Amino acid sequence: MKRLTYLLLSGFTLAFAVSCSKDDATPAGAREYQVEYRISSTTAPASDYISYDNESGGTTTMNNVPLPATYRFKRTMKQGDHVGLLASLDGGTATSEITASILLDGREVKKETGRGADAQAVPVYVIGQ
Repeated sequence: MKRLTYLLLSGFTLAFAVSCSKDDATPAGAREYQVEYRISSTTAPASDYISYDNESGGTTTMNNVPLPATYRFKRTMKQGDHVGLLASLDGGTATSEITASILLDGREVKKETGRGADAQAVPVYVIGQ
């Protein structure tokens, strides 16, 4: 009876451990990424407000930024960390638009376009997503 209990308990433990394993090919350890943000508009010469996650993980904010604008830096991140930005136009028209993109190591991972009088583009990317 002890042996049967031991086998059942071992089988349950093994099944539980296997079900909790990750199939994700993204390593959990930290590594350095080349982060690039691109902001552009075909309808406005400037963004009234830009805010982005910077190289230290903090936030950089700017007002009245001429477009197009690009920001590049290196940042060490691990799975679950994120990068994001917000770019907006204020007082435009219904046809106004602004586009913001996030690139990691030269590959575009997220892109959003906001449209309208108060257009906003807010892409966010989570490492391992």
